[in-house]
Amino acid sequence: MNAEVMPLFWRIAEHEQNGLEAVSLLMPAPASGEAPAEFPTEVCFRSSREQKPPVDLRWSDEDSDLFMSLLDRVVDVEEDNEVTLDINDGIVQGIVQLVALARFKKPAPTDDLVGDDFNTEREETEIGDLVALNTRYGYVLAIVVGLDSIDTTCVLLESVVDDAGLTLVAENTLVIANRLSILPGCFADSDVGQGETRH
Repeated sequence: MNAEVMPLFWRIAEHEQNGLEAVSLLMPAPASGEAPAEFPTEVCFRSSREQKPPVDLRWSDEDSDLFMSLLDRVVDVEEDNEVTLDINDGIVQGIVQLVALARFKKPAPTDDLVGDDFNTEREETEIGDLVALNTRYGYVLAIVVGLDSIDTTCVLLESVVDDAGLTLVAENTLVIANRLSILPGCFADSDVGQGETRH
């Protein structure tokens, strides 16, 4: 898979669970006459379509930009160099999953989950950063997939669990939070980084 040149598509097809549609990555065949390769993701969403034959949607510029931003975090990507990727690689599949979540899922609000704000040194946040979402139940690790002047959109890499052990928000959920609720990744409860100081 060439990250820059090969056109990529999403295939939206009826899920085995009624009322849901499943998202797959669809890659055109390199030679004419061959079948395109389809790679399922774990992303499903509710649909109001009545007739549900599969629909193929070309990746948007936003999809490609997010993919390249996330890829740049794990691979040294030079602008003038061609990047060839193995779609079967777990890291590449993980990035495709994040892009699909950002494209097809509506971000869940976090207003009822966020913890009290406190004074600490902040860092400038960028797409692909590992961050900690400050919740009333601890600091949950997440990855940034969208930014604006007020809010940060991210995918949770851990579940938000209350004091009784009940999962309030599952891992791999797309959420939106005020930038003030986003802290450096070293704040995450699961981070066991050495040499970090909490204030």
